[in-house]
Amino acid sequence: MKLLSLRQPPKVQSVWRAVLAGAVAHPLFIVILGAAYWALRPFVWAAIYSEPYRPPTGPYSPNSGEWLFVQGISFCASVVAGVAAAYWSPPRSRVSIALLISFSIVALFFGQFPFNTSLFRSALYALHMPAGLAIGFVFLWRRQTAEEGS
Repeated sequence: MKLLSLRQPPKVQSVWRAVLAGAVAHPLFIVILGAAYWALRPFVWAAIYSEPYRPPTGPYSPNSGEWLFVQGISFCASVVAGVAAAYWSPPRSRVSIALLISFSIVALFFGQFPFNTSLFRSALYALHMPAGLAIGFVFLWRRQTAEEGS
């Protein structure tokens, strides 16, 4: 199996392939990083708090450290999705990342917004995905343009 090189763009690039790559990469990496977190969580909990891990009965509270950690996992997955979108996007085209960021903002209306927490955590919840997508896209886009210039 040959791994994809980020230095060489694929032969066929299109906006819809870039959107599909970003839309597939985000949940895939959430599953991978979430599984790693699920496997390591009891050990980290025991090391920090010196007691066995007891999972919460419902969803994580927006004021908990675990909720914050899950937002970090989603941010990392968003960066990877932005890189995937930039990789499959046509040269100098920003349409795919604009579509992905628009979809992520629209998805906020279908989630449960954490109103009972601080302004920082609410902003983090609202902006972690669009910011991660933009950071990943710009990172690979700049890297490719720097390599073209040299």
